[in-house]
Amino acid sequence: MDFKSVFTKNWPYKVAAVVLSVLLWLSVSADAEVAEQPVSTLLEIQVSDSAWSLREVRPAEITTTFRGGRNQVFAALSAEPVIRKVIDQVEDTVVQVPLSTSEVIYNRQLGVAPVGVSPEVVNVYLEERVGKRVAVAGRTDATAAPGVLVVGMQVAPDSVWLQGPASFVNEISEVTTATFEVGAVSARVTRQLEIALPPDLAGLSVEPATVIATVEVDSLRTRLFTSEVIATGPRALMAALDPPTVTVVVTGPAGIVDGLDPADVRVTVEIPNSFEAAASYPVAAALPDDVAGTVTIDLVPERVSAGIASDPPDP
Repeated sequence: MDFKSVFTKNWPYKVAAVVLSVLLWLSVSADAEVAEQPVSTLLEIQVSDSAWSLREVRPAEITTTFRGGRNQVFAALSAEPVIRKVIDQVEDTVVQVPLSTSEVIYNRQLGVAPVGVSPEVVNVYLEERVGKRVAVAGRTDATAAPGVLVVGMQVAPDSVWLQGPASFVNEISEVTTATFEVGAVSARVTRQLEIALPPDLAGLSVEPATVIATVEVDSLRTRLFTSEVIATGPRALMAALDPPTVTVVVTGPAGIVDGLDPADVRVTVEIPNSFEAAASYPVAAALPDDVAGTVTIDLVPERVSAGIASDPPDP
């Protein structure tokens, strides 16, 4: 008999069988080995008394220790257990709330059991519940597709009723929406968004909890204006400007740019006390205040020469 051929025949399958056997043995050994593992636990506290709100829980970190086979204990880490408590009646601003393993909600099919909760008692700090109306600000990642401009984001309603602990509510004048994630847009987009309350402040609620958000867009428009340059400053009357007019390029939302009148575009140049003949000075353009910041303005040329006027004013 060729013993060498017996051992080398189908050797990949034999190696795989050995590896699988070792892995199976390790798995069975891990299941048989009893272990304990602390797992972060979520504590949910509901205050039934409508005159009071939850302000803070100390300590804030709750852990439950589970016991079971090592593999099962590690599996318990994948889903955070929960303890839910209800405070029906408030008699003081600080309530001591006991915690026990019998209250831990977890996946019992994992084959593990809670053997301890730390801490066993938490201090729940309560505060008088107040309410007020606050403004809502929208948030979006919207960017303009080619040929359009994002002209704003509107929310409806634009204010909500905020309730919670007095010390928190009194410091808040505005809440924001969750981010309106739309990316590049070429037309108006509308979506229902939740109000994003500050995550580090407990006991807050809003009514309504959602608003309708709309990202507004408009066509991109460019218009050219030929505007007279107006000299300003202490030596303005002595200056002769060259050229006397410049081209103003206004780019922005069509609804705004189309409504501009040539008289709305004011171009000026500051002539200082140190005015010198044939020197050049930068020009500036301004639109009415109600359109400032919504358009871009370019000037051609960007500077004008200022010579001495042939007929200077009488002293």
